Amino acid sequence: MTHSLTLNIPDNLYSPLLEIADKTGKKPEDLMIEYLQTMIKETENDPLEEFIGAFNSNIPDWTEKHDLYLGQSLTE
Repeated sequence: MTHSLTLNIPDNLYSPLLEIADKTGKKPEDLMIEYLQTMIKETENDPLEEFIGAFNSNIPDWTEKHDLYLGQSLTE
């Protein structure tokens, strides 16, 4: 089963999307489906999810940038 979804995408996102679609020979809609599939898969398999809310980090953007912070810690 499929569903239809209409999005209003700002130019600063749509232009690069069109460029990538042109370079890869794919339709913008197909690229967005691939992107959504990837994001959902990553969200479902987040190894840190069990620790959400377990402690106070005092880092306000931890949820958005935890991979970056963990990578920095590993390289130090």
